[in-house]
Amino acid sequence: MLNPLIDEIFYLILKQPIWKVHTLASALNDAGHLSVLDKDPQKDLFKRNFLVMNALYQLQIQVSPEQQLHIAALHIELINNKCEKVLENTDPLREYYLDWQNYDTTSDEIDALLNEFWQRFATFNRHTTTANLTKEQLLQVQKAWQLPANFSLKELQKRWRQLALKHHPDRQGCAIQFKKIQREYEQLKASCS
Repeated sequence: MLNPLIDEIFYLILKQPIWKVHTLASALNDAGHLSVLDKDPQKDLFKRNFLVMNALYQLQIQVSPEQQLHIAALHIELINNKCEKVLENTDPLREYYLDWQNYDTTSDEIDALLNEFWQRFATFNRHTTTANLTKEQLLQVQKAWQLPANFSLKELQKRWRQLALKHHPDRQGCAIQFKKIQREYEQLKASCS
């Protein structure tokens, strides 16, 4: 089903390319595009968020591969596509928000989702925006970074600087790719100490 908010969100993103989900929802609400969707305040908030996220993920698919729409709760950005990778094959959030059956969620399910969110938030590592990589994933990153098996911190730092210079947005690189290697660097650094 085509979300009626797609065009409205696209117009907003064209005017201002960087948003947060709550500021985007507020702008849609102020423009009269989001009305009260449920008498239960928790369900109303959930449904509003669902519609915004669903529209964002549909828009992400529509603008790809010419542009990339980066979607995270605290950072939504439309980027001209200079990146090597367009869309990840599997994104659990995208899959969740593109499934319209999740729109009509019960209050108990919303409470469970909120509890799960707050539990993850409480254990969130403030130095990285992703969960820790598994040992196998770290080995794959190490290989992709062309690091030796028993790399030293000095070797890692040297390789990090090379990749950072190559991918930094101020040097015509890709912001999303730069953030990805920055997260990988933090993970690799933690693994070698």
